[in-house]
Amino acid sequence: MDYIDTWKSVMQSPSEFYRKMPKTGGYADPLIFAAINFVVFGLMTALFNRGMYGGIYSGREFGFFIVFGSLIMTPIFGIISIFIEGVILYVIYRLLGGSGTYEGTVRFISYATAVLLLSWIPFIGWLVGLYGIYLYIVGGMYVHDVGMGRSIIAVILPTILFILLVILMGALAFSQFFI
Repeated sequence: MDYIDTWKSVMQSPSEFYRKMPKTGGYADPLIFAAINFVVFGLMTALFNRGMYGGIYSGREFGFFIVFGSLIMTPIFGIISIFIEGVILYVIYRLLGGSGTYEGTVRFISYATAVLLLSWIPFIGWLVGLYGIYLYIVGGMYVHDVGMGRSIIAVILPTILFILLVILMGALAFSQFFI
């Protein structure tokens, strides 16, 4: 399956895609798919989103660092984040009774990056991000052989724990100033 067919399959029928997705077979194909998504996302974000410079980059502004960040650093940090997310989600799914592997977890996360091709678009990016959460939930269901409820918990739990950690750190920092 080529990149475009894979992208369409993930976005249009994720349940069917993840059900048929091999849970083993190495990391290369899913990570190449994800790297392409990260590169396109980085370039499109740099070209079209209003960032700190207030508009579309002109030829002068679209220089070495923009290209370097878009083509090199975005996919590198993106791939690293996939492996980190994979560890976190793998552990949570296992704690919730999932039977999948770390490799399968990295594979479904990699394919869920399909949403990046649309998430850079202003105003609809957040909707696409919500669809990305759905892709994680569906992918986790099939890879770890759990129901939707457990998969939702596994996907949402890291965010809840992060928010609680930030609140706790903020409370501790606040208390240091007033005690």
